[in-house]
Amino acid sequence: MSIALRVLGSLVLLLGLGAAAVSWWLYLGDARFAEIANAYGRHPEHPMFQAEYWVAAGRHYGLLAATVGGVAGGVVFGALLLGLDAVLRRLR
Repeated sequence: MSIALRVLGSLVLLLGLGAAAVSWWLYLGDARFAEIANAYGRHPEHPMFQAEYWVAAGRHYGLLAATVGGVAGGVVFGALLLGLDAVLRRLR
């Protein structure tokens, strides 16, 4: 059980940080959002630009939320599993 918890904790930690890295890379490379935000800034009252902006903003800020969630989730849940492994090893 101890080895399984250690492997699972390490896997959760790596997957969370890996997902965060990929989403951060996509967030930084989101040039389309900058173009749409500039167009929306020039014509904020036009419904077409508003709709395009909100769709692009949802994706852009969703990537940011995925980055934060991946880091927090990976670290927290990975640490919980690794900590449970350490506690169970000391109880023997």
